[in-house]
Amino acid sequence: MMSIVKTGPLMRTLVPLIFLFFTVTADRSLALSADDLATREGEVVFGQAWLKSVRSRLGERSDPFCIDLLETWLTRLKNQFDLGTMPMTALCLNSQEFNAFAAPGGIVGINRGVYLDLDTEAEVMAVLAHELAHLAQRHHYRGLRNSERMSKGTLATLAGVVAAIATRQGQVAQSLIMGGQAADATAALAYSRDYEREADRIGVTALQGAGYPPEAMSKVLQILSRKQLYSPRDLAFLSTHPLGIERQSDLDARIAQMPPVDSGAPVLGAVDFSMFRCIQTEGLQIAYGEALDFNCKQIHDILELYRNERFQDALVLFDALPPATRNTFSGLDIEIALTLKTQNFNRTERAIDTISLFYPSWLQPSIARVDLAIAQGVPKLPREFRDLMAHRPERLDLWLALARFAQAFKKDHLLFEARGWEALLNGKLEASQTMLSRATESWPKTLDSRPLELLEKAIQESRSI
Repeated sequence: MMSIVKTGPLMRTLVPLIFLFFTVTADRSLALSADDLATREGEVVFGQAWLKSVRSRLGERSDPFCIDLLETWLTRLKNQFDLGTMPMTALCLNSQEFNAFAAPGGIVGINRGVYLDLDTEAEVMAVLAHELAHLAQRHHYRGLRNSERMSKGTLATLAGVVAAIATRQGQVAQSLIMGGQAADATAALAYSRDYEREADRIGVTALQGAGYPPEAMSKVLQILSRKQLYSPRDLAFLSTHPLGIERQSDLDARIAQMPPVDSGAPVLGAVDFSMFRCIQTEGLQIAYGEALDFNCKQIHDILELYRNERFQDALVLFDALPPATRNTFSGLDIEIALTLKTQNFNRTERAIDTISLFYPSWLQPSIARVDLAIAQGVPKLPREFRDLMAHRPERLDLWLALARFAQAFKKDHLLFEARGWEALLNGKLEASQTMLSRATESWPKTLDSRPLELLEKAIQESRSI
């Protein structure tokens, strides 16, 4: 269900430093050695450790529709790369900056600010394809292996961060990141122009293979070049992804030689993507006096009314939209949010069922059914929701939904379970253990205890990293 949020703090420092955790060190006290990091399995383990250490500061949005959509995009692209069974962790981030990243272990984040400039699904996929190409070619790791580019002080800082994370000293790691060697480390970890060209080459091939026009990647470079003219120091994406004078021409020459391929159907149609874009850009400032090419005023007015709790007025304005606009996936997402608040539950159920029909693997409909149960005063979790929690425990939005349900119906055992998982996914192991103990104490004897066993196992696994 859609998330109505204001712009969070910009991640000008933290995001460019995401690769600080990957270095070559002789310190054998580390839980993970350099050899471990040289494998895909090691990347996944360490990437998840990194995510837990910084997740609470990333400005993550609990927006199930956005997360489901990003997962779908990533799945379509991943099949074009040699990434094996590496899982994809999708993060929708609340920042106005043009930025996206793919961290080792398949962690992919994208700021909602990119939608101020990217006006087609193909352009978003071009950015994602470029980032996955960096992952597939292991540019982060290869770059750090080239120790000749780094001072001894930088290497010491990187090794210290790795050690701190591996030994679960989150505060120590953060202080090292923000220490005197941080600027040097950032420079060392920026992708080289050679790596950028390689990511363009491999990414554009994957983009076409996924059914999108390769010209979309050229368009993205043009957008970045234009933005660089206006704010060269304020564009976080370019701090780690240098453009280079020859990069555009190299890419265009490659695209010109690519054979024509029939484009596949996008996940979202043109109108649907424009709707999604309007939702994502609500409340953001349009840079340089420009305007979105799609008229978002009505959508933004609806979202503002929703945020001000004028739900019936928002629904009236929504119903005045053309049917082709309302009946998009993004339109259905808005309809679910509005009809829940106005207690038009039949409409809520129809909208949920429609999304489920087309995308049965999406979690958003199941989360919406939990909120529907709350609105209807039905103190029973939908049957499929417990199964989702067991199979997709890494999805934070599931546990936030369970917490809402537990609070609504005063089910303390479920609230402690949800808070335990929320703490764990944010790297707060001791808090997670405390919540597990409280859940165990309050757990009804008539209920299956397997959910508690699952949380306990996850805590133990996190402690072993």
